[in-house]
Amino acid sequence: MRVRYGLAVVFCVALGARAASVSAPLAAISVGNAWQVELLQVLSIPDYTKGAVSQASVCFSPDGRQLVAACGKSRVPVWDVQSGAVTSFLYENVTQVVACAYSPDGRWLSCGGFDRTITLWDLGSGQSAALPSANAGPVWELDFSPDSAKLASCSLSDDIRLWDVATRTVLWSYGGRHAYLSVAFAPSGEALTCGGRWDGVTTLAAADGRVLATPRGPDGVPVGDVAYARDGSLLAAGADDRTAYLWDSASSELAGLLRAHAGYVNGVAFSPDGTLLATGSHDQTVGIWDVAGRYLLTRLEGHTAQVLRVAFSPDGTLLASVSWDGTLRLWGVPQE
Repeated sequence: MRVRYGLAVVFCVALGARAASVSAPLAAISVGNAWQVELLQVLSIPDYTKGAVSQASVCFSPDGRQLVAACGKSRVPVWDVQSGAVTSFLYENVTQVVACAYSPDGRWLSCGGFDRTITLWDLGSGQSAALPSANAGPVWELDFSPDSAKLASCSLSDDIRLWDVATRTVLWSYGGRHAYLSVAFAPSGEALTCGGRWDGVTTLAAADGRVLATPRGPDGVPVGDVAYARDGSLLAAGADDRTAYLWDSASSELAGLLRAHAGYVNGVAFSPDGTLLATGSHDQTVGIWDVAGRYLLTRLEGHTAQVLRVAFSPDGTLLASVSWDGTLRLWGVPQE
């Protein structure tokens, strides 16, 4: 199916389309080849059931070799990206874990969910520990600081917390008895931004949690995800008004509105070079946008339920999407 969006000709990729191999040579996804993105592999989450409330997280390891998806109720699998095989499970029993994050230095992996705790794995030793202070509500999202020394968490019915990874202690908290759906560190490590269930977008100082900015944008609607471009120049957010927002990070001025989805925008992720923004939506599709031109390049179809999170691989050759349908899909552009 071909659909025209502004200046872009969009090809929709169906679930039944021919799937290339993830191990085949792949080109970095770019503005020039986004229309060629195709389904490479479908990974089904073992032991999966939906559980309560739709939320998920997906993350590549810093070296791009492993992939973790926390969605619904499962034991949280770790996949080998090249083979598509599950190499391990993070939990012995089925639980509803919805947040996961690798530290940039590759030493730590953290998960959180409906048991209101955060578990931290030392990937060198394989040992794990639960951070001591439980949240009042489910842990909804996690993000490590660029130097891997801090961990930010947000809770569906509680607050934003900043943890010292080495000492496992809370450095500060913000919000208290509010509801937060997303959190992301700025690449400088000096700030982090959170998306509220009703409070819009807020940027906080990493040093002490004071409010630095409240970018104008989503008003009275949940902000499902926030993300920074790698160079720190832009901040993106996906909201329940079916819009992805872009702001200038330095000024917090609104820089663009991306509208083409027919449902909530649940996930946002910049490509490593910052030229693309991927979006996941309740309309069961993934969008890939030209950041400079502010238009949709292609829409990827195939999921049979809402797409909850998206992530680019560190080298930009793969795009992962995780859905409430219990699958994770890998997309890319095979080289000729």
